[in-house]
Amino acid sequence: MATSKKLEIIYYNGQPDGVRSIRRHLSTITTYVIPRPLLAEAKKISGITRPGIYYLINENDENKIAQIYIGQTRNGVVRLDDHNRSKDFWNKAIMFLADNKTFSLDMISGLEEYAIVKAHEAKRYKVENSVKPKYEIDEYDLPSIEEVYDEIQFVMATLGYKVNDAKQTRNDGEIFHTTRNGITAYGIYGGDKFQVLEDSEINFAKSVSLPKYNRQRDELLQKGDIAAINGKYVLNIILEFKTPSGASDFVLGGSTNGWVEWKNKDGKTLDEIYRR
Repeated sequence: MATSKKLEIIYYNGQPDGVRSIRRHLSTITTYVIPRPLLAEAKKISGITRPGIYYLINENDENKIAQIYIGQTRNGVVRLDDHNRSKDFWNKAIMFLADNKTFSLDMISGLEEYAIVKAHEAKRYKVENSVKPKYEIDEYDLPSIEEVYDEIQFVMATLGYKVNDAKQTRNDGEIFHTTRNGITAYGIYGGDKFQVLEDSEINFAKSVSLPKYNRQRDELLQKGDIAAINGKYVLNIILEFKTPSGASDFVLGGSTNGWVEWKNKDGKTLDEIYRR
């Protein structure tokens, strides 16, 4: 049985999209969400100079992560000054800071390493960390690092950012597929969004009715997130759509009904499972 979790949020300027902090009940870690234009405002918050790790993200027009960079800090928000001068891509920072007793230097380095590896494995967005940190996580520190990362992953999800590898964290019974005209694609439905998984095939022989999906296809192909393999176009990342039909339109082309196109391993459609 899943356990309940309680989060407390402070909106420092009273605006939902402004600087805010998030704290889970009984946790020693505080999350700070800092829009880049409000960096100076964030520096006025007490306790925001503690050690931890941070994510610099670039959101696209649909408020999804397009690019991400992960780093560590020993002096909290002050570290962002360097990135404000040297990195142009990001528009928001999310910092996970703890008291000094919770995060030793080894813990910070190990957590940074672990988070970067997970970001690359997720295949959801472009990771700006091209070089893997030269740090080996001690086997005795790993359980603590995994526990902290689980909290980071949970808080990021509440903010609307998925950082996990969807395909590895679900069993086969939860994966849906669609097969038509020699194209096979895989996906997961979370109740509010549909995720098309990596290794899904895309039918470039048939255009999508909505032009935005055709543009997205071409952009992903140019970036290498869709690759031509043995005469087929294969997705190398995870894509998220607002509806099952948007997802099936993207992979199959034309205009489709995702509620009947996507089926589980027993051949039952999304419509049969969720609507009847």
